[in-house]
Amino acid sequence: MSDSIKGSLSVLLGAFLISFSPVFVGLVTLEPSVSAFYRVLFGSIVLIFILIFKRKIRINIKKVSKFLFLAGVFFSINLWFFHRSVEFVGPGLATLLSNLQVLIVPFIAYFFFGDLPKKGQKFSLILSFSGLFLCLDNNLRIFGSDYQIGVLLGILGAFAYSCYLISLKRANLYRNEQTDPFYNLMIVSLIASFILFIVVFIEGNSFAFDNSKNLWLMVAYGTVSHVLGWYFIISGLQRISTVSVGIILISQPVFSFLWDVLLFNRIITQMEIFGIMIVFLAMIICIKSEGQIVNKSGIN
Repeated sequence: MSDSIKGSLSVLLGAFLISFSPVFVGLVTLEPSVSAFYRVLFGSIVLIFILIFKRKIRINIKKVSKFLFLAGVFFSINLWFFHRSVEFVGPGLATLLSNLQVLIVPFIAYFFFGDLPKKGQKFSLILSFSGLFLCLDNNLRIFGSDYQIGVLLGILGAFAYSCYLISLKRANLYRNEQTDPFYNLMIVSLIASFILFIVVFIEGNSFAFDNSKNLWLMVAYGTVSHVLGWYFIISGLQRISTVSVGIILISQPVFSFLWDVLLFNRIITQMEIFGIMIVFLAMIICIKSEGQIVNKSGIN
């Protein structure tokens, strides 16, 4: 199996694991910023124990890529928007909106690095956009202003998500070193924890858990979706292009739509099913084309 296929499958597995994020958010009764904070806090704790076990816990701030710091900032912004979007539009659609990054990442990559999507990627982008539009269009016409606010929050989250992915890719190429994904994720998580702690404090929300259910859901959230999910995504990001990662991550809202239907009794339309099928087709084309990409710059 080629290195690019391994990278693509790693991202796909990560997308499956983080697709449970909106489920955890939808099940807890915590304020949005509080649940976002506990996600990265518990994730940070798990990552620290993993790195202690691997004997890689030593941190030299001077050697940490500046792009990891940026990734931590953008990730905390993305979580802030995403958790609020869930309240307005529900878990499945909020995840779908966040993954509009698939349309944003190529423009950021071109603007900052001069990288253009390859032929197969361009076709996948057009397909994925078509699938996303089919999933969104009916909802925007049916629901009111609160729903539209949720859509706006989701789109803003997608911009932050895009900047986060680009920053992670740049961090992986810092001084031409491929660092441990667990280590990179720990740095990002600690930075995001600090920022979200300040946000919760400014908002005047309580850090207290109402019940043990919320506590264990947050522990599971931080471990399954954050640590394991992003470990596989960062591992794949070290092997394939950022644009391809963005396209493959579109599978995340597809999985989340399924959990939304099964767990939250969401009614899914035939148009949305058709849109989801198109998104999956775009992802398959992207994975096949990734192995043919000659990435001269290493960013793409």
